[in-house]
Amino acid sequence: MSHSSRETTPVVSASVTSAFLAASVDLLDSNHILHFLGVLDAFGHVSFRNPDNSSQFVMSFSLAPALSTSQSLVLYDIETASSLSLPFNTSVQASDIPAPFSERFIHSEIYKKFPNVTSVVHSHATPVLPFGVAGIPLRAQMHTAGSLGTIGTPIFDYGKLPPSVLPENAIHDTLVRTPALGAALADTFSSSSATVLMRSHGMAVVGPSVRVATLRSFYTVEDAKVQLSVAQLGLGAQGFQGLNAREATDSETTIDGIVGRAWQLWQAQVDLQGSGLYINDLRQ
Repeated sequence: MSHSSRETTPVVSASVTSAFLAASVDLLDSNHILHFLGVLDAFGHVSFRNPDNSSQFVMSFSLAPALSTSQSLVLYDIETASSLSLPFNTSVQASDIPAPFSERFIHSEIYKKFPNVTSVVHSHATPVLPFGVAGIPLRAQMHTAGSLGTIGTPIFDYGKLPPSVLPENAIHDTLVRTPALGAALADTFSSSSATVLMRSHGMAVVGPSVRVATLRSFYTVEDAKVQLSVAQLGLGAQGFQGLNAREATDSETTIDGIVGRAWQLWQAQVDLQGSGLYINDLRQ
């Protein structure tokens, strides 16, 4: 498939349910929104668990997020992370599906471990990187980032993995290329935070929907900026930690519940300012 497929009219088969179609529309919007907001660049990816079959997930094949359309969406098997079909281009056989993201195991292994997770975002956003490198967890500094919690985000340290997970003769480039690496990342998550920082790499964020995972990803990046500013003011050393536990929990509930307001704005910004870059052919 060439990138000219961006202009192809999607073929929606009778087997595509309204729930699957709605999640797919949101997935394309999420890719475009997170690129527009600077959370994703040429790299990174977003996925959702198939609402009609919990053993499957949907994500683009290996492609810059801003360029994703219905024609790049692939249905994957969670157990094997293998490509099954293009749900919006039934003429393409499984063997002809373009190469997947090498880090699809981030998604498959998180879905395996957490049945209630229905969306995953992986980003290399620069503002979060210093915290992973320095080994300093992010904490909820503001009400829009309550999903980070107050205990501190776990940090996945690629360099500390045992040889059974990362053999000496494997590629050591911090990419999560295997099921074992994906499982190690998934094991790093805690119930106190929707985000795991990845040392010298980025972050993984989970949510109960594509929209909420998108919201959490954006405000995780914003929270990192605030936490750095607090540290520069010297307030962190004086015990200033942002939200307390009750504030973080209640804020997360409130903000997740009004995600539609942010979504409406971001969707409009992408549509008006995308200059033809962002094509959500399922919504158009």
